[in-house]
Amino acid sequence: MTMLFDLSQDLVEEILSRVPITSLGAVRSTCKSWNLLSKNRILCNAKPRNQFLGFMMMGYNRLSSMRFNLHGILNEDMEEFFDPSIKEIGNLLNQGEIIYKVLYCDGLLLLCVNKKRDTRLLVWNPYLGQTRWIQPKITMTTTCIYALGYDNNQNHKILRVFDNQGYYEIYDFKYNSWRAFDVIPNWEIDLCRGGASVNGNTYFWTQERMEGYDSFQTPYFLICFDFTAERFGQVLPLPFQHHDDDENTGILSFVKEEKLSVLYQCMHSSFNKTCDGFFIDEDKKVVVVFDLDEQEDYINAYIIGENICLKKVDLGEVRTLYCPIVCSSSYVPSLVKIKE
Repeated sequence: MTMLFDLSQDLVEEILSRVPITSLGAVRSTCKSWNLLSKNRILCNAKPRNQFLGFMMMGYNRLSSMRFNLHGILNEDMEEFFDPSIKEIGNLLNQGEIIYKVLYCDGLLLLCVNKKRDTRLLVWNPYLGQTRWIQPKITMTTTCIYALGYDNNQNHKILRVFDNQGYYEIYDFKYNSWRAFDVIPNWEIDLCRGGASVNGNTYFWTQERMEGYDSFQTPYFLICFDFTAERFGQVLPLPFQHHDDDENTGILSFVKEEKLSVLYQCMHSSFNKTCDGFFIDEDKKVVVVFDLDEQEDYINAYIIGENICLKKVDLGEVRTLYCPIVCSSSYVPSLVKIKE
């Protein structure tokens, strides 16, 4: 009888490549050699070109993986191929802990977790199954802005900006420590909109600092935080005019973590959904827009193909007011080790 350790390495790699990333931990526990092999090489890249893998917030303490097939989403007869698989991820949080923000960069997820006004950060590598709790240097507030990135030496860091008060901190994974910085900007970051990580740096929505009603008429720009220089760059113009006093909205995303993308939504257009996130698949020429229906507590996915055909898919009930979509581009596994 053939045993697990008798299988050829090529066959083992093929088997592991077909295992969902969030299920690799259970598979690793069956065989030491499989565990070693999968933790030193990325073995699940055989399918990503045909599948999207992302993460969603389905509740205040419920993080789920979302996987669906992108190959031939629409066939010639316009039949729907979109069949999402949503699986809740367990064993990340303790009793009574609430997730209020999740960020993504370079195969890592950063969870902002709150319990009785005590907030901590949890970094998670889904591929390696590793987690790392980080205790802030100062008491945290939910109105802080966070970003996860890395410098030119692939050292990962966390940025924390305090309520646009000219003070920010950086946590360095390599040294397991926080450092504080003071900056007096003439701009302020939009606290209600998430950033997007591209090539290790993070882009935010920002406006010129104004007082009173004038702030509503100030146009939005983008600003980039450089994790190598550990500072903010110059403001960057958007390809469209956008103000606080108009009814239109804009959302940041990325394509393959290499290019920045922006969704500009006109509220008076025929597609008048409140978008909570989106992703673009350039190879398949498909855009998927996610909409959280706050009245019905359901999240829907709208798939737009090259022929502008629109398909709606119900992804299920959610119990959170926060943006539920975490990865706005298909998740790419990482060998970054985050254990202290």
